Amino acid sequence: MAEQLDELIGFLESPRSDVREVAVGYLAGFSSPASENFQSLVTRADKLVPKLLVIAHEAPMAANSALSILINMTTEAKVCSYFADDEYLSMVVRLIVSPTCIVADLAAMLLSNLTKAEPVCRILSLLKNSTSSDICNSPLALDQLTDVFVKGMDKKYNKNAHYGYLASVFADITNYPYGRRYFLSESTYDGKLPITKIMVFSEYPDVIRRGGVDSTMKNVCFDKENHKLILDPHKTNMLPYILLPLCGPEEYETEDMELMPEEVQLLGDEKTRESDPRLRATLLEAVNLLCSTFDGREFLRAKKVYPILRELHKSETDETCSDLCYRAVQLVLGNESNETKTDGNDKPDADTFEEI
Repeated sequence: MAEQLDELIGFLESPRSDVREVAVGYLAGFSSPASENFQSLVTRADKLVPKLLVIAHEAPMAANSALSILINMTTEAKVCSYFADDEYLSMVVRLIVSPTCIVADLAAMLLSNLTKAEPVCRILSLLKNSTSSDICNSPLALDQLTDVFVKGMDKKYNKNAHYGYLASVFADITNYPYGRRYFLSESTYDGKLPITKIMVFSEYPDVIRRGGVDSTMKNVCFDKENHKLILDPHKTNMLPYILLPLCGPEEYETEDMELMPEEVQLLGDEKTRESDPRLRATLLEAVNLLCSTFDGREFLRAKKVYPILRELHKSETDETCSDLCYRAVQLVLGNESNETKTDGNDKPDADTFEEI
């Protein structure tokens, strides 16, 4: 079988497009991680990756097969390492940002696999790509991907793609300081913070899109020095987009509701909470992170976040979410000491507070 695979790989460079298409189609059949030949492909990644990336820019059927192979192969971390390369990443980004590319979503799925590797995230954070009139006037790949993510909702940018998997890319890259710095810094081409462009999708119907957005919002909350910026209603205003998926149809006391963010007031009887407990947990982790600074806790108190958490806790059926909600309540309602009011000092864990 090894000889057959090597022969097929050799055909990927045939001058005839029909031969390349047949060869890549056969290889796709061997690329399932459950296949007995999968590891044989993985060990040949150094030969396959550059050839498959070229074919990914060819005719749709061949490109589909090439990207399917790469998506399967990059479930193995050692294959992702081959993409820690400016040229290879640029080839993937170009597929994603093209308004006519039929395989743009497959390329986005591939990128979401690749960004599980930190070296890929680091290179992507600095990567520059050729500009196009179809997207933002910026050579920075992350600017282009963010713009396509927003414009591509409901296939409005490319009729063949919805770009939901890019949310996973954003979630991955914000695991690192340079990624969080990008999303909390003004873009050079429009002066907007990238996080403000994607946070509006926290209640989007597609779970992949909103799940990645939820994780990105949580991740930027790890930057404690930026909590004021994150919560500033005139700059970022991220709190409402964390709270909205946690809100139900409950009515609140008028004096509480009037102090809540406008976006979460008078939501109506039809309002439902996030149905996925994993995403509710992610959002509650974001709330807890914001409670780790005095400024964050004070802001959440002023915006009457407690009544929202209280009603959520009453209806919560998931144990993890219930625990996270309880911790946040203790942090919001707990008394402050001179020590906890000092910048740089975290609030003690919720376990140190009495149940209220």
